[in-house]
Amino acid sequence: MPPPEVPGPESPPTAGSKAPGRRAPEPEADGPSLRAAVPGQPFYLPQADWGWTAAVAGFAAAIAPQALIEVLNVLSGSTSAKADKVTTASAVFIAVTSLVIYGWNALAAWLFSLRTAGRSLVLWGFRRPTVAYFWVVPLGLAAVYAFSLAHDAIVHPHQQAIVSDFPHSTIGVAMFVLVAVVLAPMFEEVLFRGFLFRGLANSFGWVWGAVLSASVFGAAHLQLDVFLPLAVLGFVLAWAYHRTGSLWTNITMHALFNAIAVLAWAFFS
Repeated sequence: MPPPEVPGPESPPTAGSKAPGRRAPEPEADGPSLRAAVPGQPFYLPQADWGWTAAVAGFAAAIAPQALIEVLNVLSGSTSAKADKVTTASAVFIAVTSLVIYGWNALAAWLFSLRTAGRSLVLWGFRRPTVAYFWVVPLGLAAVYAFSLAHDAIVHPHQQAIVSDFPHSTIGVAMFVLVAVVLAPMFEEVLFRGFLFRGLANSFGWVWGAVLSASVFGAAHLQLDVFLPLAVLGFVLAWAYHRTGSLWTNITMHALFNAIAVLAWAFFS
């Protein structure tokens, strides 16, 4: 009768092999894993793989039609005040035009990011925020308004041009709310934070990504005397996105910021 075999020591599992009796970790149900924008940072963002070159190219493509329109307006001399031309029909036209422009912005961002990076909206930040959402939004708004009030007391800026594009009528107010409180927060956050900031942060870290994208955000409104408060708003929105990992945080803060401005316009101007 042969002696029973004595099992020898097991070999350590090699790369790519599975340890006996151990199940491979299952993928997360929420979508892409999280990683720090900069190694060692405590705050996390949804994983994405486009960098600053794709972000800059995509942003240039996104704003090209609107930039061309602005140039043509300047060349044709049609940048004069138009308060006497504001009608309900012109307000509806602005809302429809804004939807078309914002739609192109989102398409350009998609072409330079999600088309090759996984096609998941989670990569732009459409995911559930952390519980920090409940204090990040009010804290961010308080910081932005504190800076804006101090800035206004020193600079005395003119109101933004869009305010004069809508009549004080039921439809005019409705169109202003649609553009400023619904469309702008959703699509601008996709373009400036979900796409541009993410690409810049992937290449340069979240702080420089926030500074650069915030500067572009302030300049994109084409009004020098409100550049600083809008750039501060852009930086705070980038920080909020970085802190909670969700674009819904930004959309909420941006919508509330604009809603307060619309209410002030509707009742006090």
